[in-house]
Amino acid sequence: MSTRKVSWSLLAAVVASVATAATVTYRWTDADGVHYSDQPHAGADKIVLGTPQTYSSSDADTGTPASASASPRRQRNADGAFHYDSCSIVQPAQDQVLIDVESLTVAVQPRPPKRSTDRIELSLDGQAISAASPEQQEFKITPVDRGTHTVAATIRDADGKSVCQSTAVSFHVRQPSVLAPQNPNNPNRHR
Repeated sequence: MSTRKVSWSLLAAVVASVATAATVTYRWTDADGVHYSDQPHAGADKIVLGTPQTYSSSDADTGTPASASASPRRQRNADGAFHYDSCSIVQPAQDQVLIDVESLTVAVQPRPPKRSTDRIELSLDGQAISAASPEQQEFKITPVDRGTHTVAATIRDADGKSVCQSTAVSFHVRQPSVLAPQNPNNPNRHR
């Protein structure tokens, strides 16, 4: 191995050790080239290195996910009042077509997460459906009639005041018909 490669290997080892613990290194030049070490050497120049740059996130120190720790800062308006950034229907999707279903689950996702004192109220084709409990964020609709339906969500605080309103989502339900020629229950179906 050439002395130049040895010197670079030593330099890498010194830099690695300096980055982890030491802040002093020694450099000297001889017939074999430039050398670095964390140990004193006759004729070596002492080099004091600055503290290595490190990064420590306050989230990493506490073990709290970044999104969870950031939400309390975003949950306040300029006047200090709590607010939701958004609340949306995540199931069903906009213009989703559901075929031959008897029930449907509507899921609401508030951001930041819903406060325990708030309740979600669903509106299905203009009819209000209240949550059974403050924790409820999913609603099972049974039965679901064929046709196009519109669903929206409102989050209400403990006083019943609307604090977040979702965008309405339309979805379509298709059910089999005895008049459909593809229906196996249709006695007039062509064989």
